[in-house]
Amino acid sequence: MDEIIAENAKFFEKMTACFGDLSQFEQKIQQIADIAGIDLSLYQIDHLAVRMNEQHTAEQWKSLLLEGANLSKESEVNGRPIGLFTLDQAVKFCGQFVKLVELPFPKGKVYPEEGWEHIEVVFPFLEGENTEQWVERALSYFNLSENPDTKLKISQPQVEGERLPNPSIAITLRNVTFCNPCCLKLHPYDINSIIMSEM
Repeated sequence: MDEIIAENAKFFEKMTACFGDLSQFEQKIQQIADIAGIDLSLYQIDHLAVRMNEQHTAEQWKSLLLEGANLSKESEVNGRPIGLFTLDQAVKFCGQFVKLVELPFPKGKVYPEEGWEHIEVVFPFLEGENTEQWVERALSYFNLSENPDTKLKISQPQVEGERLPNPSIAITLRNVTFCNPCCLKLHPYDINSIIMSEM
């Protein structure tokens, strides 16, 4: 048992060295949630995600994650692979235990900071609701369109084989004085439901 704990501690040290301090990332995400009026205790945090600028960094980080996680799924999304890793031991993040880490390979965009970059939160569909209605309800419920401090990007990534609609509302902070390049994304389904829809 002690060996497993020591191995996990070593893995999390390496993860911190590559991705950055998780508690600092948590503070930045909490700041976005507070400004956007989203109580994270009410919604499932589905996964945490990293970003990097170079292909070789992505390869190194993938190897690192495989030391303390299993590759649950790798998909082509918009012309680049995105890996989804299930950690052997969950991390505590904003009051929840999260086991999934998303690692998308770079696609030309240069990020100001490499490492922890966004989280995805489940804001579920209502029964009979379509994608447009879900987007409208999320924007209205959290008053996102009227918030002068947030910037929104609405998209629907297309992944081959996925049968469930997977719209996304990405929320970042507009004001440069916040110095917060991180992002909080709302989705109607958790990633496991999306994967199961492909079966």
